[in-house]
Amino acid sequence: MPDYTVIPAAELKKIAGTGGRIVDVRTAVEHQTQHLLRPHDHTPLDQLNPADFMLRRGLDRDAPVYFLCRSGMRARTAAENFAAAGYKNVYVIDGGITACEACGEPVSGGNASPTAGSGVISLERQVRIAAGALVALGALSGYALHPAFYLLSFLVGAGLVYAGVTDHCGMALILTKAPWNKNVGATACGLAKPPTPPAAGGCA
Repeated sequence: MPDYTVIPAAELKKIAGTGGRIVDVRTAVEHQTQHLLRPHDHTPLDQLNPADFMLRRGLDRDAPVYFLCRSGMRARTAAENFAAAGYKNVYVIDGGITACEACGEPVSGGNASPTAGSGVISLERQVRIAAGALVALGALSGYALHPAFYLLSFLVGAGLVYAGVTDHCGMALILTKAPWNKNVGATACGLAKPPTPPAAGGCA
């Protein structure tokens, strides 16, 4: 059993006033393209350190923290990291920002795909592109160069099965570190990790 609680996106409306902190763990580019319009923190998953996060925001160990990503996978990883560090009041918003928008939660660029018209490719699509390219490369190289290259296709396939079973995708975590997933303009909402809680009505 996981040491965190999964809640439906509709419950987000009840968080206000409870002292809970919503944390968006998507990449900077994803967050710039579409984000919650209610107060929240933005810290990409690969930069999220539980103790440092809680300390910088003046939160005690029992303060509720709600994690959000695009669909839920990265939010679960963040919740597991916090639970492993001893924080027990940890929640995952099921379905991520996609579900939030579907249930009427105000988001920037509402009623639109997070990447529509922006030129930004979502992390999930990046994983599919990378995995497909590696499988094709392994198959082509195995046919044209040496049968040992077929192993690449096998490993990628096995990795995708593992990701599906465990809901942990190593390729996604690697891609979050890619420069095109980090570089956004200085005026984008939520670039820097705020040292204090975000102001009401804004986002961080």
